Amino acid sequence: MLVYSTQSFLYRTFLRTIFLCIIVPALFSCSSCSTAKNVSAEKESSNHKPDFSLISTGSGPHLSEALLKNQSLRVLTPARKKLLEFVSQKSGDATYTNCLSKFDQAPECIFVKPDWNQNWFLDETTESDEVKGGKEADKEELALKLIERKKTKHAKVRKSKYSKKVAQNLRKGITTRLADQQEGDYYRALKTFSKWSPELAAIATKLTSDDSCGEVELYNYLGMKSEEFFPDEVLLKTAISLYKKADDCALKETKTLSSRYVQNSRFRLGLLLVMENNCTEAQKVFNRLSKMGANDFSTRALYWSAYCSKEGSKQEEYLATFDQLSKMNPLGFHTLKMSSGTSLLLGNLNQPIDPILKMRTAADEQYNTWIQAIEDLDAAKNTKGVSKLLSPVRLRPEYLGTVEPGVLLYLSTFAYRAHDAISLFRILDSVFRTQSEYVVDSTLKLFYPLKYLQSISQKVKRVNPFLITALIRQESAFQEEAHSRVGAVGLMQLMPKTARLMDRSMTRKKLYTPEANLKVGIRYFEGLVDRFQGDVELALAAYNAGPEAVDRWKVRYPMTNRLLFLDLIPFAETRNYVTLIGRNYYWYSKIYANDAKSIVENTMLLPVDFRSLNSNAK
Repeated sequence: MLVYSTQSFLYRTFLRTIFLCIIVPALFSCSSCSTAKNVSAEKESSNHKPDFSLISTGSGPHLSEALLKNQSLRVLTPARKKLLEFVSQKSGDATYTNCLSKFDQAPECIFVKPDWNQNWFLDETTESDEVKGGKEADKEELALKLIERKKTKHAKVRKSKYSKKVAQNLRKGITTRLADQQEGDYYRALKTFSKWSPELAAIATKLTSDDSCGEVELYNYLGMKSEEFFPDEVLLKTAISLYKKADDCALKETKTLSSRYVQNSRFRLGLLLVMENNCTEAQKVFNRLSKMGANDFSTRALYWSAYCSKEGSKQEEYLATFDQLSKMNPLGFHTLKMSSGTSLLLGNLNQPIDPILKMRTAADEQYNTWIQAIEDLDAAKNTKGVSKLLSPVRLRPEYLGTVEPGVLLYLSTFAYRAHDAISLFRILDSVFRTQSEYVVDSTLKLFYPLKYLQSISQKVKRVNPFLITALIRQESAFQEEAHSRVGAVGLMQLMPKTARLMDRSMTRKKLYTPEANLKVGIRYFEGLVDRFQGDVELALAAYNAGPEAVDRWKVRYPMTNRLLFLDLIPFAETRNYVTLIGRNYYWYSKIYANDAKSIVENTMLLPVDFRSLNSNAK
């Protein structure tokens, strides 16, 4: 639930006026704005400046104070400390175990009157029979690890077995789901097809011509399989037909309405229709996708709906969609594109405001129980415990949906002191999406910290240091010890094998050292920039997915509309990666524009051309 004030409304009105009278006329040659254009921007700005008193009044601590130390007024009692130590242990208690099973959704369950914790408050000296120690605890931990390994091995065997069965059925033209088939089995089965075979063509024809609805998952993955063989015109039509079938079935059968396969099918259908210059139908699809609630495609769906409004000269629709997008993602790449590559929030950068925080929420008392536990763990200097309690922020950002921005900002100070950068970024993102008055110097510098810039500037030769900083923020959140599940290591998340191509003496251990990681990572990235002839967007995509994948995508999809090309990238991770780093770079270059030279001597500030943001690009 988004929370807005009267002041926030006035500010949005101001942004709307600027957009209507400056940007929209350039796009639509709007004659109705001729009178308004005579009104000076200075006068409009003075009439509708955001009221920053909204974040500068109250009884709570200032942001700068809370970043330095715990502001809780509660005393960490011995009983409370003992309880916190207990919940960090493994326990066989049914209530506790049940709570842990849903911990990422409701961490406060540990502290909201579970049956097993009552004695901790009644008798501080009572020892719990549930707490295991010594060899018994070690044996339990070892047993759990062995069970987990067996589960992983079993899952791999099952996936291999069922993907083969599903592939065999598809080759026979059988599209009915196996009794024990699970999500992803269609995807793994289709990976076994190296070409668009007659069997796949027959299945696609059968699925799209049948009046009844089949498996939306199969429509989605078969559509994506057909895209692998673009620019074949026949397969372009096949993909559109399959995605349209998924879209139609979602309209008929409400049980599939929230399916991520429906979301993906609608997204790709809309983009392919834009590619085919059929914006009228594409806009309808994107509007249906937008109405599915918050999802991975929400920002992009709004952008492309607005794009089609512009193509159809629908000024009011375009303006309304811009308003929606600026609320949903005020700092985002697609929002920047809609405002001709310049954020309308730039004026906020000149606001040296120290926001006042709110320490408790009125949204739900259980949130306050959670906040108190975080305060206590912070007071006990248990940074791992703080980070653990913040795990829902990393796993399920929607958990914060009803919490006021002042409280969220208070939570961000605990993430900051626990050095939990990912939680910090997620919380601040929720704040900015809730109320744009909080987009000021102090909060933006928390959201975009400037680290390693001096070392970066000494190593770059052909790229802007802010671009490397933006990349590191996305790759590792500036955590030197970061490592991914696939083996990428350190600040720039390099694979050891790739690093050794740059430097034969490089080892995995060395890659955890910032200097070594930056040296090899920057050299590798600059090589990609050279390979793609200075095209930063393609180089970023290649850094994430590999240059060979980018070469394939360049053949599949037209590049005349650069943002369309980027959004058509079939890997969600790469698609988001390029635009998030583009967003990061934009804000780094604006926030630190005036003091970059004082931070680093002889810093190289070569301009970076994100072609999809270019005002001349579609």
